Amino acid sequence: CVCACYRHGGFGKLETIEFMDLIERTIRVNWQHRVVFADGIFDPGNKVLHDILRGGGGPGRVLVVLDGDLALAQPGLAGAIVNYFTAQPDALTLVHPPMICQGGEQIKAAWSSVAEIHAAINRHHIDRHSYLIAVGGGALLDMAGLAAATAHRGVRHIRIPTTTLSQCDSGVGVKNGINAFGKKNFIGTF
Repeated sequence: CVCACYRHGGFGKLETIEFMDLIERTIRVNWQHRVVFADGIFDPGNKVLHDILRGGGGPGRVLVVLDGDLALAQPGLAGAIVNYFTAQPDALTLVHPPMICQGGEQIKAAWSSVAEIHAAINRHHIDRHSYLIAVGGGALLDMAGLAAATAHRGVRHIRIPTTTLSQCDSGVGVKNGINAFGKKNFIGTF
């Protein structure tokens, strides 16, 4: 990164101010990326998710985003998610019943879905020590991941892929994004 300062030199001209000193740093960021395989993730007796969420310290505050198509196909899933967190109040706090978001590629067509999750993150006081869990297909995971990556410059994010494609792609990848300007994943993060 090179920084230069400019000032107006009269009559609208810009002149460069040169610096004799230089600050240069190499920045390395290390991330741990874990992929965990589990059946019955929202069964109250299954401690896999509990242990992951507790790994961050005190009781984990959690906001869940659920794919609308999945919610229609499995009408009891949202209730099962609530029951899972209710069964472990000392360790986990579900801040709100699961947010149901439209599934499929159309969810990535506009910034509004990301903004809706940002608003929920703000409203429910999800911070960098909290979690956003996305449950659904790849498009929902991509969009919710973008919301998680950009709120507070990154809240903890757990992806629970529910389609074969999302299990091979967005569920294990570290990319997030939505479409813009007629281009797929134009706005995104890693």
